[in-house]
Amino acid sequence: MKKLFSVFCIVYALCALVFAKSAESAEYTLKFGASVQEDSASGISMIEYFKPYVEEKSGGRISVEIYCNSVLGGDRQMYESLQVNTLQANFGPLSVLANFEPNFSVVDAPFLFRDKKTAYEALDGEFGNMLAKNLPQVGMRVLGYGENAFRNISNTKRAINTIDDMKGLKIRVMEAPVYINTIKALGANPTPMAFNELYTALQQGTVDGQDNGVVLTYTSKAYEVLKYYTFTEHCYAANAYVFSEAFLTSLPPDLLKVVEDGTRYSLENQRRLNTEMEDELIKDIEKSGVEVNRLSDEQKAVWRKATASVIDDLAGTVSPEILDAARKINEVYGK
Repeated sequence: MKKLFSVFCIVYALCALVFAKSAESAEYTLKFGASVQEDSASGISMIEYFKPYVEEKSGGRISVEIYCNSVLGGDRQMYESLQVNTLQANFGPLSVLANFEPNFSVVDAPFLFRDKKTAYEALDGEFGNMLAKNLPQVGMRVLGYGENAFRNISNTKRAINTIDDMKGLKIRVMEAPVYINTIKALGANPTPMAFNELYTALQQGTVDGQDNGVVLTYTSKAYEVLKYYTFTEHCYAANAYVFSEAFLTSLPPDLLKVVEDGTRYSLENQRRLNTEMEDELIKDIEKSGVEVNRLSDEQKAVWRKATASVIDDLAGTVSPEILDAARKINEVYGK
């Protein structure tokens, strides 16, 4: 990990040196914002894959500026900037995008996807197209899906081996009904809280646990105040490359294809890097003294049954067509 970070820093510095020169001759400037860190899989994919690809394949006609670490605002603010084309792209979570297109909230339904392969096939296929179909009406367009992680339960109290072990635990969740309802259905007490408050809350016992993936658990240093990490994989958190509709429609067909191809190329590597980081960092988390375990398929079946009603609760938010498609994907989980 340290070697990868060192290489990344060198590449990032070189990119910064040529940035001013390439921007001067460009016909189009594509400002790309994100809340992620530069050294995350998502940040690396933007800086080392998307930017060089688009600038090279466009022959310098498009200059790409990358802004990570929420320097342009939070995800909701950046999505709003896309609508008025003051920002041209954002790599952001679907959970926040659901504020603009409610159909995206179905992706956060518990146990929707059996594994990453299932998620990739669904989001890269017709299901992903259905979700994004209406987004141009609010000034944005999805060109491809990446990933945050499968969410897992980690806590300070006890190992989670059965659903009964969840009873009474205070679990920090995002402030979204689907997450709150999922934790309730598992018998725990959901505690909505801003992520930047989580470390102190775990340290002081305000909450007993969280439901974040491996990489975020490591980079936020939450593992320092946790004792148990269980691969429950109860929710697949997806991100997307979301662009300003006005910007994309301003591009000639050849440059639009460059941006589309660059998105595909970048996100393939984002998923690869994210998985590699997960595999490496869980070892570091375990070495730190955190007890790590995984639910069996039989145990997951019990959890899936307990949370089955959560997807039904989305009936008033998600279109019947999308909900039906999600249920069909969910049925594959049990086969």
